[in-house]
Amino acid sequence: MQIIDFDAKFTDVLNDWIEKNRSRFRKPDDMENEVPDVYLRWLNTPADWLDGATPGTYFEKFESAAELCELLKAYLNEEVSVPDPLLDRLEELGDEQELLNLVKDKAAPMEARMTAIEILRALESTLPMVDYIRWQVERNDDEDLLDNALESLRQMGEAVRKPAKIAFTAADVNGKEAILDILADYPGDEDVFQFALHQFMNCKEKRGLYAGYLAKLDDDRALEHLLDVAEGDDVSYSDFIEIRSAIERLGSEAPVKDWSNDPTFKAFRRLQNI
Repeated sequence: MQIIDFDAKFTDVLNDWIEKNRSRFRKPDDMENEVPDVYLRWLNTPADWLDGATPGTYFEKFESAAELCELLKAYLNEEVSVPDPLLDRLEELGDEQELLNLVKDKAAPMEARMTAIEILRALESTLPMVDYIRWQVERNDDEDLLDNALESLRQMGEAVRKPAKIAFTAADVNGKEAILDILADYPGDEDVFQFALHQFMNCKEKRGLYAGYLAKLDDDRALEHLLDVAEGDDVSYSDFIEIRSAIERLGSEAPVKDWSNDPTFKAFRRLQNI
């Protein structure tokens, strides 16, 4: 399987163009603004190193998504930049099953699996739904991969609600927390609300996170608890910001507090003044 470094080939062309055109530009930004046009012309120019094919169409000869997935893995294993036209062709073929096979292949480079998730998301595929939900419950894969899958679940819309709730019921605390990120978009479930409220009250280190979920769940029974914490002396400034936002979203007003001596508040103000 031939690995061709498309990025290196374009870099050669770009460097040559810069040398030939440097005098035309008064500012570096003006030159940078033309680079996308240089790239587009390069994509559409026949290349002898591709036997006359253009870089933009080279991968169109591949009809098998499985073969392209293997090629994607080979590029990453060789530590060569994956050509954009290869990824474009994978999306164009739209073989959801082969992409899902790659996502589930724990022997594949992590970047390949992440890329397959992103292509499936671009295809608006719901095929991985059950696998992605199960992963949130089992929590035995890379956190970045799980977060990427979670983003796809969020984008699947209403269809994910029922299977996510079934998984939520069976999950441990960590799994429930992950799935809550989806279910918080669908207020009205008592089990989900009670879990979010319990976690807010009992997980001091995650108050800000659960305050955000309570705001989305839109149940004003949470107000009393949010206000109690907001008025207390042991709430951090960063958590207070999230809690205040939740209180306001639920239709009330948070207490006014003096944070002038809080280190996080001071750092935040310094950033604002930069």
